Amino acid sequence: MRSIFKKRNLLGFLSLLLFCTLLIKSTKPEVSLTYDSRTKSIQTHALIHSHFGSEELPYPAKSIDPKEEFLPMPANNYTKLGESTISVFPILLATLATPFYYLAGNQGLPYFNLLGVFIFLWILRKFWKASNTFIALAFFGSYLPILMMEFAEHTLFVAILLASLTFLYKRNGIYAGIFAGLSIWFRHEGIVFAGCILFASWISEGFPPFSKNVKLKKSQSFRFGLGFAFIFLVFVIFNYLRYSSLLGPRFHANYGETGVGFTDKIQWAIGFLFLNKIDETVRIGFFTYIPFALIGLGILLYNIRKISVRKKTIVLGAVFFLFTIPFLAPNYGFWEWGPRYLSAGIPPVTLVLYWFWNYFARKKNNLFQKSGFGVLIAIPVIMTFIGISFLNQSRKQLLKTYTLFHELKADTLVFHDFSVMYFIGNDYLSKNVLCVPKEGSLSPLLETISQKEKGKRIALIQIKEELITPEKLEKTRQSPVFDIMLKTEPWKSKNISSKISENYPNVQRIDSPYFDIWVGDFGSSSKL
Repeated sequence: MRSIFKKRNLLGFLSLLLFCTLLIKSTKPEVSLTYDSRTKSIQTHALIHSHFGSEELPYPAKSIDPKEEFLPMPANNYTKLGESTISVFPILLATLATPFYYLAGNQGLPYFNLLGVFIFLWILRKFWKASNTFIALAFFGSYLPILMMEFAEHTLFVAILLASLTFLYKRNGIYAGIFAGLSIWFRHEGIVFAGCILFASWISEGFPPFSKNVKLKKSQSFRFGLGFAFIFLVFVIFNYLRYSSLLGPRFHANYGETGVGFTDKIQWAIGFLFLNKIDETVRIGFFTYIPFALIGLGILLYNIRKISVRKKTIVLGAVFFLFTIPFLAPNYGFWEWGPRYLSAGIPPVTLVLYWFWNYFARKKNNLFQKSGFGVLIAIPVIMTFIGISFLNQSRKQLLKTYTLFHELKADTLVFHDFSVMYFIGNDYLSKNVLCVPKEGSLSPLLETISQKEKGKRIALIQIKEELITPEKLEKTRQSPVFDIMLKTEPWKSKNISSKISENYPNVQRIDSPYFDIWVGDFGSSSKL
């Protein structure tokens, strides 16, 4: 009988993983690579095609633009390593993702997230003995499924931190510190998280070595710090030897320039934690998305003297982290459905949820409390599926745009800004793609392209000029959030056809409700 139960339990667990796979597939992974994930995919491509010999990012238009003046990538996505242009994103992510790219190309990369999902769910099942029901509710009751839909490091990062907290709870501080250290190879928030957990553990143990009850050598704080320090030292040495940077190129990309003002940081903190409207977009914060986190952590904080040292460490560490990182985050994260910079708060909140789950499982007559607990669990689950629905709608629009651009059959694509360039799907590596924000640069560039790419078709694309009003342009210039898009005046539509016709005898204007599109070629006029 027990073996039958185990088989059913395993089948339920595997069914949950299969459902996650189908969710990724349903959100059109072939058009999921936008913004940072686009650069990460190119980085993965570079590793495979150089046989791990070089990190240099491919730039098909380099023969046209040898100085990379029109590189179609935001400046905070790349840096220089000698003469090579490389990604600032963690090399470990790209390395681990290479099998997925090798097997299925760009559209296989979002499935890399299943590795982190599997580890996260397996830890809950194996080490915490959680039921499949709890595992499903805990997973979909966070915004981790939303983060799962794009190629990124988030799911693996969160899974590693859950492993760290699990080892800490099991009184294995060395391994807890090692796993916390491993997390920083993916995201720098791991440093803040480790610091918060270490400080919380030190408080919970009574401040060893000053405490008479806990000797330093037996202190979990000391062991955690030792394990973390070892991995952190390896991380620093690697980055210094490889990139001449102690914390890696991503750190300098995020913090190399002057940060935003304190007033903006306050606005960010409100948005990160609760709810805010920034740049005409409503931002759903951590506690709004997961209201249980606020109530559950609040109850345990109120009873902090009554709970065990292990639970106290996790609760205090979670609170310290959640209220610290909003003031340290380099930007808003660009995704309004759950703050990605607070994703490290998901593992401790999941464990707090598990403790309350077990508490209510033992109670038989507290119907009112159980109902309230059920509502708190249901809210983020509903939020997750609403978010996935919104994501599906945006991906459908992305697919339409990608199809539109692909059907232009242009060999060279010249975009006005990065926000449009990301709509080209998998065409980036098979075409010459350039970004030219200043209209004055178009004429000499078009002349160069017509000479280098003789007889081939070119397309120029920007967001429709009338949609980029002076008011919107000024807002984006002043915005602490959108610092890479729409900073320059749009091309003047009336000038573009004549500029193209100087080098291409046939020029067509393509009708589109959202874009200004011009196509130039050397053939006879033909309707696209």
